[in-house]
Parts: sequence; C-alpha cells; structure tokens
Amino acid sequence: MAELEYRDADELPATLRRKVFLDLSEQRWRVTALVIHRDPKSGKETKQVAFLRRADSSGGREWEIPLTSLYETAEVEE
Repeated sequence: MAELEYRDADELPATLRRKVFLDLSEQRWRVTALVIHRDPKSGKETKQVAFLRRADSSGGREWEIPLTSLYETAEVEE
C-alpha cells in the first residue's frame, strides 16, 4: 500500500495556490489540498492527487483529480 503525504493549501507552492483552473463547462476551481502517493519501499513519488473546490462564491462541491490530468484537461486562469 502506498504511503500518503498530505499538503493543505497553506503548504502548497504559491504558484499552485494562486492558480484558478477552468473545467470544460468553464467553472472555476482552486486547489485546496494535494495528496502525494509514495512507494513504501523506495520512497519515490508515484502520483499526486489534487483536491479542488469551486473558486466562486457558490462554494459547493469538491473535486478530486490526478494533478497531471488537471494540467492536461483544464485551462489555467491566472
């Protein structure tokens, strides 16, 4: 089983913390946390999963997506 390392918004790099991602329906999202998966034997990072929350005042639901997929599918509004 992978070892998990959790980073909340305060621990994220400023560049990631400030970005707003637009999904296909142009809803705005911000990364609120990042979970890093590590191989228990080697300690090497195997995956990063981003947790997002709506960036507008509607708040609402959260979204979970691998960080690489987020950068591949969502536009970035800075």
